[in-house]
Amino acid sequence: MGLVQDLYRADPKNQDFLHARFLVSDGGTDLSPYKKRIKAAINPSRWDAPIKYRDARRAISDYNKARGQLGETLELMFYYIKCGNDVTLEFGDMDETFYNSMGSMFGSIVKKLSVQADPELTATWLDLLEKEYQRVANTGWGYGDELGGYLEDLRSSQT
Repeated sequence: MGLVQDLYRADPKNQDFLHARFLVSDGGTDLSPYKKRIKAAINPSRWDAPIKYRDARRAISDYNKARGQLGETLELMFYYIKCGNDVTLEFGDMDETFYNSMGSMFGSIVKKLSVQADPELTATWLDLLEKEYQRVANTGWGYGDELGGYLEDLRSSQT
């Protein structure tokens, strides 16, 4: 037990892991520590701070190691995209790396939903993804077109 206490105290990421693994309520896992890490990496509070894609993706990966519940994983992936879209809507056109990262995450959500073949889950997420797509449909670098293509793939996987 002492070892677990030492690990808990050693690093906030260990705390997040243990909370996700063992402190689950009827409402699910408290995703706020992971969302906080994603937001800090993708949409930092300082406008001139670099975007840290790897840190944001690591937060999702860390959650998966701790708990890995599909619905919550999708929620974190969607939050990643939403934070990124907030950045481009606030600051304007971003670079190719930014849009590649956001598009890749969007595509990963679509792939997870397609593999599940759960019409109810897909319908729920399709609605959310379409609303998010509408926010950025006219964004540069072909980003809106890429997201639209993923949505079309998801729609066609339902038939």
